Amino acid sequence: MRKIIPITAALALWATTLSAQTIANMDSLNAEKKSAAIQIKLTGKLTTTGNSDFRQLRDLCWQLRNLDLSDATCVTIPKNAFHSRHHLQHVVLPTQLREIGSQAFFACDNLLEILLPKQVAKVGKAAFSGCKSAKSIIIEGTPQLDDFAFANLEGVQLIKVNSKIPPKASATAFSGINTHQVKLVVPKGSEKAYRKAQGWNVFFGDVKQMREVCDPMACLIPTPMDLHVDDKSAALEVAGSWNIEAADGLANEKEHAERILKERIFIERINQKNIHGINQKNIHGINQKNIQKGHRLTLSLGIDPTLSDDEAYTLQVKQNGVVIKGKTAAGVFYGLMTFDQLLRGNAAKVGCDAIPQMALKDQPRTHVRELMVDPCRIFVPYEQLKAFVPEMARYKLNTIHLHLVDDQAWRIEIKKYPRLTAEASCRWGMDDMQMPIKGYYTQEQMRDFVAYCAKFHIQVVPEIEMPGHEVAAISVYPELTCQGVQKPVRTTCGVSDELLCPGNDFTYEFLGNVFKELADIFPSPYIHLGGDEAGNPALDCWTSCPKCQALKKKLGITSTDRSENWKLQGYLFDKVIALLRTEYHKNPMFWYETDFKKIQPGCVTFAWRSGLTKAALQAAIDNHAKIMLCPGEHCYFDYPMAKGDMPEVNWGMPTTTLKDTYSLDPAWGMGEEFEKNNLFGVAGTLWSECINTPERIYYQAYPRALALAEVGWSQQKNRSWEGFLGRLKPTLKDMMRRGITFSMEY
Repeated sequence: MRKIIPITAALALWATTLSAQTIANMDSLNAEKKSAAIQIKLTGKLTTTGNSDFRQLRDLCWQLRNLDLSDATCVTIPKNAFHSRHHLQHVVLPTQLREIGSQAFFACDNLLEILLPKQVAKVGKAAFSGCKSAKSIIIEGTPQLDDFAFANLEGVQLIKVNSKIPPKASATAFSGINTHQVKLVVPKGSEKAYRKAQGWNVFFGDVKQMREVCDPMACLIPTPMDLHVDDKSAALEVAGSWNIEAADGLANEKEHAERILKERIFIERINQKNIHGINQKNIHGINQKNIQKGHRLTLSLGIDPTLSDDEAYTLQVKQNGVVIKGKTAAGVFYGLMTFDQLLRGNAAKVGCDAIPQMALKDQPRTHVRELMVDPCRIFVPYEQLKAFVPEMARYKLNTIHLHLVDDQAWRIEIKKYPRLTAEASCRWGMDDMQMPIKGYYTQEQMRDFVAYCAKFHIQVVPEIEMPGHEVAAISVYPELTCQGVQKPVRTTCGVSDELLCPGNDFTYEFLGNVFKELADIFPSPYIHLGGDEAGNPALDCWTSCPKCQALKKKLGITSTDRSENWKLQGYLFDKVIALLRTEYHKNPMFWYETDFKKIQPGCVTFAWRSGLTKAALQAAIDNHAKIMLCPGEHCYFDYPMAKGDMPEVNWGMPTTTLKDTYSLDPAWGMGEEFEKNNLFGVAGTLWSECINTPERIYYQAYPRALALAEVGWSQQKNRSWEGFLGRLKPTLKDMMRRGITFSMEY
């Protein structure tokens, strides 16, 4: 064991070097000082709502390393108070502190020690989950430790508790801690009490866990189309030697099967080969007798061309194994995702002990189930972007939409125009968050990303905004605009006052070159063109532009005011759409606006504006076009899930509750003909003005993405809000165990 400096000594050492700004509250510092702050001591009464002291510490003091709250007046550290503050190293908590909220220090992965003052009565769910650099936990009182309170603290070596009576702890409070490397120090004479106490008993050897038989009706998201459980026959005991049989063309699915089995259960053998390096601490509730007896099990993966849908699958659980068949490899993959959830069961532990014999038949209601990620406002580093994909796939989401261009940044390498990423991929600040925001994706990274997503049967749809939301490009090439005036990259949200000029030949040259390179990178048949917030009434740049006026005259547009400027956007779009179709065989997508009087055949429009969904649907019907359902009141996941939930301060977002998302009818009550002829799919949007760390993408997405997955996959008759909430519990418990953050405001 490495030498551990006592926490008191560590704090004393810190105190000697601390040159903190000592202030009563955060309003005492201006924006620049907050941005530059490395060490702060607060002495006043701390606020916890709105633009609170805690919100400012979390989001505005992005460099903060050391924080002293010992003299501050505060009885509650609110939920998410320091969520994903990666620079934070030392925190001295208020002496009179009573409660630490859920996920208060989630993913503070540079926090070096945790000291809970004597008065703390409760540590909320996942409060310190993911603080992987913490070496020690000192508990001076007897707080209640909720689920996963100290989960996934892989670096902990010392836990010291000063109470003879074991603090009440959830069985999962220390999940993911390597108990073999931890020295638990408790008062003399209390060892026996700790050995018997739930949560604490994990430090004294193997913990007996109850046998669990999976209840398929209570754990599957999305809910399947047809499920029959055989309660009268013996259940499948999952511990044993698994052999995977995979038909030709299913090598990728076989790899996923091996991964799932390794993650969920102990495997003696897969395909006659021993699996090495299995983490023994993650083995829970294993029936060792079955293994010793050589319990032989088979997972069979095959193709069934008689199934009616490319994503359809069947899954059979028998006494000696599981058979999954899909019409295509995608169907087999989705069957495996269902199998993974069955192995998880109620999530009381990593995996269940048995699955009842059953027959399941399933296929999706909609064929595109999408999440849109916005790396423009706040950049998402490449590896973190990749990490987001497997979580989507678990719940049968099959498309990731990358918003690569906006007023605030250009995020994709274009070799024809290297200045785009050299000059327009970095800036300082996003609204009140004064911090450097930089980065872009190389073409090689995006090719790798496409290949990686394909392994999870997820397509990648790139978006290049036009003609609005293009200030990043304009900052480098002002000749794209009507007036040719250079504009700086935008550092605030909202709508810019510049558009690409439809009367300018360079506009089409530029877009043509950009789309040529994108078409080579992204094999998806779709490219998104943006198109939002640039029409009627158009911004004045088109009205006062001589080139646009000349184009109007050429097109027979007689108005000289802004009333028919939408026709110019139609002209620009028609030219780009023709190029994409004829040269690159791509189907364009765009955000629906009332300015789009005509939707080109084969195009996909997105119903996104709250209050305009019915108009968008009617436009799709009138133009025989496809439409994606993502109305803001149901599908905007950057909106907080409840009042006071992250983000607490923003540009006036309403709330989108979990129930709001689940209540979405993809067909919008339009009937079977609409669903058959016009409905393209469903999408959730993650605009990132207020998502300033990669972890918060998960927080804003989940659990609403789970609701969206069921909305897009499951038939309306199979859905119920109460049933979803029941099935949500084990799903979220499993996410906490795996260290995935999500909003608990539901």
